[in-house]
Amino acid sequence: MSALMLHVILVVAGLLPYVVGTLLAGAAGYSVRWTAFILGLVGNAGLLLAALAGREAYAYQVGRWPSCEHRPAWGWDRWAYLFLGTAALAGVVLQFLLDTGVWTIPLGGAGALAGYFCFAPPLQWYKRGWFEAAGALCFGLLPVTAGYYLQCRHLITEILVYGVPLSLAAFNVFLLHGMPEPARKSQPARFSLAERLSPPGTGLLFTIINILTIIALVFYLFFPAGELPARWALWGLLALALVNQELIKRRAYYDERRIALLCRLTLALHLGLGLIFAWALWQRW
Repeated sequence: MSALMLHVILVVAGLLPYVVGTLLAGAAGYSVRWTAFILGLVGNAGLLLAALAGREAYAYQVGRWPSCEHRPAWGWDRWAYLFLGTAALAGVVLQFLLDTGVWTIPLGGAGALAGYFCFAPPLQWYKRGWFEAAGALCFGLLPVTAGYYLQCRHLITEILVYGVPLSLAAFNVFLLHGMPEPARKSQPARFSLAERLSPPGTGLLFTIINILTIIALVFYLFFPAGELPARWALWGLLALALVNQELIKRRAYYDERRIALLCRLTLALHLGLGLIFAWALWQRW
């Protein structure tokens, strides 16, 4: 998979939870303010692109993500600043002109801290073993919360029903993409959790997170807040999660090809969750 295609998929995967949060507000009976939605989408996209540009600028060699082959004339660090500035401007307009609530800018700031500063100095969470947790927050609970809050200016516990499974699935995506090549003997730097843990330890952590994801899906499947037109698709996602678990059970973390397959399947699980949650909430309007 090319670097450009993967980056596009990552941006889509990061924007879907924000859409889910907005649709949750509509399903709860609120009138969606489309101007706020679009500006929030621009801000969220800016934060995601700033994180990707920050990775190219400061940590392009980290993880299994392919890096862009060509360096832009401006430099990736300047593009990251531009994306951050776009997100900041969107946040200012949302909070002070559209009156979306006092937590609008703090939510955006949390996205910048967990996203851009995951790679950029001085924080560089990826060097501290917090990359997976920061990615899980940015691709799950945080954008779902922001999407709902920008419409309602308050929060509800149902946000957890959608945000937690997305964050759990995202955690395993970033965990697997941090795995070193099984054939590589020397490890000059141990940044990701998978590099700090042994392969069986990584498999155990993946199993725990995957089981929690399955439990969250089962809860959503059998205790829905409303009609659930996507029930059959949820069963498919549960089957996919079980396939991932079977690959881990068979020690896929010792084989490069199966690690690459697991990376694609876990990303597909996260994307599927976002799409099905959005579809189910759209049907509740």
